[in-house]
Amino acid sequence: MIPEPHGGRLVDRVASASVRERRDAERADLTTVRAEVDQLYDAEKIGIGAYSPLEGFMGPSELESVSRTGRLPGGLPWTIPILFPVRSNDGAADARAVGPGDEVGIVDRSDRLVALLAVEERFRLDRRGIARATYGTDDAQHPNVADLLAGGETAWSGKVTLLRRLDPPGGRPEPSPAETRAEFLRRGWKTVAAYQCRNPPHTAHEYIQRLTLEREEIDGLFIHPVVGRLKKGDYRPDVILDAYDALVRHYYPATRVLMRPLGIAMRYGGPKAALFLAIVRKNFGCGAYIVGRDQAGVGRFYEPYACHRIFDEYDLGILPLRYEESFFCRRCGWMASEKTCPHPPESRAQVSQTRIREALASGEKLPAEILRPEVAEVLGRPGVVLTS
Repeated sequence: MIPEPHGGRLVDRVASASVRERRDAERADLTTVRAEVDQLYDAEKIGIGAYSPLEGFMGPSELESVSRTGRLPGGLPWTIPILFPVRSNDGAADARAVGPGDEVGIVDRSDRLVALLAVEERFRLDRRGIARATYGTDDAQHPNVADLLAGGETAWSGKVTLLRRLDPPGGRPEPSPAETRAEFLRRGWKTVAAYQCRNPPHTAHEYIQRLTLEREEIDGLFIHPVVGRLKKGDYRPDVILDAYDALVRHYYPATRVLMRPLGIAMRYGGPKAALFLAIVRKNFGCGAYIVGRDQAGVGRFYEPYACHRIFDEYDLGILPLRYEESFFCRRCGWMASEKTCPHPPESRAQVSQTRIREALASGEKLPAEILRPEVAEVLGRPGVVLTS
């Protein structure tokens, strides 16, 4: 069955049209703060319920509990802090003058009013301590740690009211959890498996997606690429979405697979990020979650199968589907893993984004055993990766 949202209730903090119009009209009297793109995405996801049961940005008690136990103060699993750090003077507001009881308007870089924050607490951030507790390191070579250390030393907590949705990365509409759940019901899907990704698909991805679709208890596959702020060298959002469109259109039954974007800043937190990303997909209505090798990892910061083991430590109320690394075996003639293939390494064509990017950079044509030709055509465009 489609699971209940995390915590039992799907949060809805989206303002009505009349409230939005009134607050826009009152803009001149509202203290505003210009938020970083990560916080804009988080405010939006709080508002539409993707981060249920959160109704706002975390305060010190929630931060301490999540950092120490991987749970919210009531015991519900939650592994990534959702914070609103501010600098001493950020945007239009003198942040030092904002305190509990104040209402602040959150604006984007175009000065568009996106959300309201009812400030409950302001508190100092131990940024290195948060980095170690969340990402297991305070090394600034880790992209999320670098962002944390470069951000503000003070944070505000409080409930969020979302006034308007953000422009979707990649230019595609991004449905809310409520809309996605309604689509699952319309399709007659009861148990949906979520597939987290941030790269275009190669045949190793396709292999575990097909294995999932073969499972008797799975009615549908929800491919849900993260296309918010990524890091330098990642594929552009439109490229990721176009590549998955090509795979789904040419190789999957339309009645069994749905692909939609997710605009959030990617957390490269290894096992803790994998659990957090599973919670988000539970809120979208997924009762199963695919966990591949080194999910949400970056560099060599995490042991590749720690993302599997963390699901034994926390009961999310959804089914983790764990898959090991796969490869194309020339002697088997198809995708395989250590569980199914007896042949030596020299028989294997390793399938990885590193291998694909190297080939694309050199103009090498990749075989279909690594990349579907329709996907390769998308990746053959100029400027497919982010340069900054």
